Amino acid sequence: MKLWDYQKKAVEFMSKTPRSYLALDLGMGKTITSLATAEEVGKKNILLVAEKTEIVNSQNFRREVEKHFGGIIYYSLRETDLLFTGIDKPSVEGSIRSVCGINPEGLKKHNLKDINRMFDVMIIDEATLAKTTTSNRFKIVHKIAKEMDYLIMLSGTPMLNGASELYAPLLLLDHTLVSGKKAEGKKAFERIFAGGHDRQIRKLPAGITMADLYGRLRSQRWKYIAWWAKGANHVRELRYLLRDNFFFMLKGETDVFKKKVRTVKYVQMGARWLAEYVRAWENYLVEAKKRKVDMENVKELKNLIENGQCYQVNSRWKAKSVAEDIAGGVYGNKRIVAFSMFVETDKIFQELLAEAKVSFKTFEEIDEWKAGNEQVIVGRIKANSKGANLPEASVCIFIDMDFVPSNNIQAENRIDRPEQENEMLIIYYLTEGKDVVDTHVRNINKDKARKINKFMQPLTKEEIEEMPNKLKSLREKYPKETTLLGI
Repeated sequence: MKLWDYQKKAVEFMSKTPRSYLALDLGMGKTITSLATAEEVGKKNILLVAEKTEIVNSQNFRREVEKHFGGIIYYSLRETDLLFTGIDKPSVEGSIRSVCGINPEGLKKHNLKDINRMFDVMIIDEATLAKTTTSNRFKIVHKIAKEMDYLIMLSGTPMLNGASELYAPLLLLDHTLVSGKKAEGKKAFERIFAGGHDRQIRKLPAGITMADLYGRLRSQRWKYIAWWAKGANHVRELRYLLRDNFFFMLKGETDVFKKKVRTVKYVQMGARWLAEYVRAWENYLVEAKKRKVDMENVKELKNLIENGQCYQVNSRWKAKSVAEDIAGGVYGNKRIVAFSMFVETDKIFQELLAEAKVSFKTFEEIDEWKAGNEQVIVGRIKANSKGANLPEASVCIFIDMDFVPSNNIQAENRIDRPEQENEMLIIYYLTEGKDVVDTHVRNINKDKARKINKFMQPLTKEEIEEMPNKLKSLREKYPKETTLLGI
């Protein structure tokens, strides 16, 4: 098994850190790195907790175990009962160890004493899989994690939408910043790092003031006030405070990955397209009125891209433009991965490619595509953005852009692998116009990506030297919260 230098550094870090978070950039090989660490530090078996899609569909861990770890057997605990795997035998020196994969809900079916007896390393694939700390899913994962000698959490994007998403993973890590601080600690953490504050959600009745809701009408406050914590503030200080448990690495910090150019192609609306788009929006307004939606907020919903009907209209028309460009030789004979968001678009796009006599396969036929000569492989962003490595392609086309930037990047990374031998082109097709759905989606992506990138960028020497002063400023600004969190 070959590990890249950055992966070796990660293994070394995590081997010395019983509670660690592996924050490798998307596509840098978190799976094999975590397995290499677990193999080195564990004496018993390895428990993999992942979403059902990983255990049942993509099965990345199973593939990596079978390909690179000859001394380990993989079991899916959705297919095999824990006590029938044979791993309950007392471990002896040189015995075959196992990786057992299960989704969080499946953990309830197994005796916790058996789990604690048979496993000493736990890998949590995608650290946000248990992000609501009051949920049963989180509670059972937390209960088991506390008993493990080693916990390894994985994510390419620790912060998708805001800093509050880090709170649950930090609890699982038993991080000093949040451990034992309970509900007050959560609010303190979110107030500092996620812009947490009480937000008015309904108009106050006549004669009632905000002061009343914090005084004589305190019991009624929930009707008019909600806690909001979706920001990302002081992220450089937060990055510094997490340095002892988090291993960060971006692709740009290595010399392994080839150059990637990301660009946008704007597609003009024709008359039929525009008419269909306007009709979709008007139909949405009619349905919104039937559901008694507050029409003042509908305008806001439009800006926040809650209307999928318009997005699907654009998607269908852009599929036509993409198929025409490929058939017309815009990308030459380069092999292409093409993604869309919607099932309907995926079907239409395949029909358009077939009509244009462009050779293609779907992700269900990935092995045939890799071994064959078809130019295009077609898939959907959420369904096919993880697991498959496709360095045979050097162009990645997006008919649509997902609302979550990490989903798009996951899809890009199907071609952005260490094995890639060519420079890569990533191209997003967007509808031209200032007030169209595509523009709003792109702006949302830019804002989210900005937060992610600011958090992930390595700390400079100057930042580290200045950090004591920055933390002092935090203590002055949030004296109660920082005292509670021990900052």
